[in-house]
Amino acid sequence: MNTVPLRRRLFVLVAAAILPVAVVSGLALYVFTEKQREQAGRAGLEISRALTTAVDAELDRAVAVLEGLAAAPTLDRGDLRRFHLVMRRVLAANPEWLTLVLADPSGTTLANARIPFGTPVASLVEADSFEHVVQSRAPVIGYLRRGPRGELGIPVRVPVIRDGELRYVLTAALKPDAILDVVTRQKVPPDWLVSVFDARQMRVARSRQHTENLGTPPAPSLKAMMDEPPDEAYGLTDSLEGERIYTAYSRSHQTRWTVAIGVPASLIDLGAWRSIAAYGTGLLLSIVLGALAAVAIGRGITRPMEALSSAARALGRREPLRPPATPIAEIRQVGASLETAADERARSEAERERLLDREKEARAAAEAANRAKDEFLALLGHELRNPLGAIMNATRLLEHPGIAAEDASRARGIIGRQAEHLARLTDDLLDAGRAIMGKIVLELRPVDLSAAAGQAIATLRSSGKLGQHKWSDELQPVWVQADPTRLEQIIANLLMNAVKYTPAGGSIRITVGKQGGDAVLEVADNGIGMRRELLSRVFEPFVQGEPGLDRSAGGLGLGLTLVRQLAALHGGSARADSEGPGRGSRFTVRFPAIEPRAPAQRAVAADAAVPSRDILIVEDNADARETLRKLLELRGHRVRVASEGHAALEAMRTAPPDVALVDIGLPGIDGYELARRVRADSGRRVTLIALTGYGLPEDRRRTAEAGFDLHLVKPVDYEKLEEALR
Repeated sequence: MNTVPLRRRLFVLVAAAILPVAVVSGLALYVFTEKQREQAGRAGLEISRALTTAVDAELDRAVAVLEGLAAAPTLDRGDLRRFHLVMRRVLAANPEWLTLVLADPSGTTLANARIPFGTPVASLVEADSFEHVVQSRAPVIGYLRRGPRGELGIPVRVPVIRDGELRYVLTAALKPDAILDVVTRQKVPPDWLVSVFDARQMRVARSRQHTENLGTPPAPSLKAMMDEPPDEAYGLTDSLEGERIYTAYSRSHQTRWTVAIGVPASLIDLGAWRSIAAYGTGLLLSIVLGALAAVAIGRGITRPMEALSSAARALGRREPLRPPATPIAEIRQVGASLETAADERARSEAERERLLDREKEARAAAEAANRAKDEFLALLGHELRNPLGAIMNATRLLEHPGIAAEDASRARGIIGRQAEHLARLTDDLLDAGRAIMGKIVLELRPVDLSAAAGQAIATLRSSGKLGQHKWSDELQPVWVQADPTRLEQIIANLLMNAVKYTPAGGSIRITVGKQGGDAVLEVADNGIGMRRELLSRVFEPFVQGEPGLDRSAGGLGLGLTLVRQLAALHGGSARADSEGPGRGSRFTVRFPAIEPRAPAQRAVAADAAVPSRDILIVEDNADARETLRKLLELRGHRVRVASEGHAALEAMRTAPPDVALVDIGLPGIDGYELARRVRADSGRRVTLIALTGYGLPEDRRRTAEAGFDLHLVKPVDYEKLEEALR
């Protein structure tokens, strides 16, 4: 069999393909050059329609904004001063507007967003469209006019109707640049010319020399075409610069505005000649390239096979893989298979590296968490040891046989203060945890924020906690929907924070007032201030100012965390500001304000002596049990004690007390079970009071379900206990 070289077969194939194409392409080119001008006109017409729609959309958007503004409730009430503020905000949000004007049906301007309310303004601009909107009571797009400041604008007017009556006319003056922006966004070729005309054929935008041609009529040849009846057409015209252009225009049925698109005739004619030149050049190149392709394709079969061999060797050496670049499908499939194998290997190695990186990150996070835990435990240990040390020292002092009465009284005061300090630390830890997890349940009621602030100041001042500082306040009545207890906690934490970080003799000021729809509480001082990095973290748990070995001020860094979390639960916010170290701090808390309420009438009950009660204390902690027993006996009560649940149950069955103070965590049977058994024992009506360290709402619900009459949280406020014993 005679063999034929591959390249010869390829030469024949190229010739057979080129010859018919050359003949058909020549005929098609003739038709193409004739149709190109028509296509250019139709393309311009399509773009002009799209631009007309875009311009209508921009005007519709302005109408929609004005109609939304016209529905403002402030206009229902006739509150034009407040509506003027709304107008200014809307104008600021629409920079493409020159101004925003409210007028009555007679044309008198009532408010202008560009000038202060009440300032006299110039007379009405462009009265035709104003009269039209008054007569039609429908939105109207006016004509391009120059305003009192010499600026060209397009009035967009909407009626403001209430109860079927035209009350006002609301007008926005659009900048012509807003229409130019619509044209620019359509990305028309830069050599093309675009003009937009209003209903009176005045130019409101031009893609070339926009500012110089504002307010001018169309060129005479274009005007003659636009004066014809059709709302869209295309043809040959002259531009303002005298250039011959193929122009297509489209007129909006809605606004009667016109968009005209001009394509330079030179571009279209040049395209035709370029097409002819390209055809001849392309035909010649096709012949030459066909011959070269025959040679290249022959090589393109053998060389990719050699490249496949090299790629396989590179894969084995883990070197970058270079699959052969070839149009031959079979060779490409083999190369793709090699590439897939290389990708699988790379992914496997990358996954291994990713897992190693994740392990390092997890280990670093665990180490950071461990350090944070150690730091917190060290801080907590310090804060607990300080009051415990003071209590132990005062206890030893009381045990001294020669102690003077004055020193004994001082020691007892130390024990009381430090015990209260420990209780506050515990409460802060529990409250912070509940607040962060969103488990605090608020008992909301109307509260006068200024009265709450005044009460908090009075309480802290009477307890001597406000220190030697210069205090001032400005408390304006403003009401909020709040939990009074949590509100007092917010105010007290802010005040104590100011005392803590303001040296003696410094100034502290508390302000309460109303700003807009918010009730604002502000505590400012001229104390040590805060660095910027501390300011961004001041509300985070356990963050305190200027940490160091000196812990005389005490605290766990939870007070401001509680302030922020409690404010958020009330629907408010907390903010800290400081100009830097040594320049003081300012803390601002905002709450949603409510309408003022009449002060509630409080029933004043005369102090009544607590009657002597037969009391049973059920407590497994011997010290707590004996101290409470002694305290109640000194108050004239008859007290018995039990250290576990079974003994308490037997004591109540033998001689039922008036009141039983029961710890929940008891050996034998717990406090819940004890209460249930007492309630199940018919005829044994005993007032059951739970004394426990658990104070969550869930804990209170469980004690109530078990049969307790009252739930008191340790350490118990003795005044609350006395009230319960009345």
